[in-house]
Amino acid sequence: MAKRRIQAPSAEDMAALDAAFDSDATPRVNPATAPIAQVAADSALSGSGQSVADRFDRQDAEALRAAKQNGLLVQELPLGSVDVTKIMRDRSVINQSELDELVRSIAANGQRLPIEVYQSGDGFALISGYRRLLAFQQLAASAPEKFAKIKAFVRAPKNAADAFAAMVEENEIRADLSHFERGRIAVIAAEQGAFENVEAAVGHLFAHASKAKRSKIRSFADLFECLGDLLAFAEDLTERRGLRLANAIRQGAE
Repeated sequence: MAKRRIQAPSAEDMAALDAAFDSDATPRVNPATAPIAQVAADSALSGSGQSVADRFDRQDAEALRAAKQNGLLVQELPLGSVDVTKIMRDRSVINQSELDELVRSIAANGQRLPIEVYQSGDGFALISGYRRLLAFQQLAASAPEKFAKIKAFVRAPKNAADAFAAMVEENEIRADLSHFERGRIAVIAAEQGAFENVEAAVGHLFAHASKAKRSKIRSFADLFECLGDLLAFAEDLTERRGLRLANAIRQGAE
């Protein structure tokens, strides 16, 4: 079989090939320029005349504004601007030894977790973080300049019911509330108009609890409605005794 000869193109053929490539070539990108940088530069040139830096500055400002509106931005608020009386606290008794421990922790390590507030008039109303606020008030008494401001998320609850729910939710996660305290806050929230009645308050505030747990909370709510402050050590009631008392009250033994 005869071998096929490969003939090299002439100088005229190479010139013709170069001319064809030049007429149909796409713009070449400088290999030293990163693709994303090229895209950013092209976008800036085709935009409204703003530089890339200006565009990113605007995006950062918009992101910051959105975070603030959604209550995701930690702000430093004057300690005296936070009112704790707008929403009744669900914890009726503060353990002093635990509070002293929190005071020492904040004094040594600073505030790790912001409190939650919402705008109220010229100041703010506390949603959650009552013990942290108490700790700051104690620290500010001896070091007013260092503890004059407290870190906070400024929320925008839709209504009073949402504000109560946010407070209860945090304490359900971070603190072991008694059934009496749970029933008590449900009654108070209903009395303050946040809910139509106590049943609705228990259902909303403890929506993620089991049906059996909500039933127990409702029983302790009945106990609080009937006896209230007459119970000197209500938080020390065992679950069994509290339920027996509630059952007796329902049967007319008050």
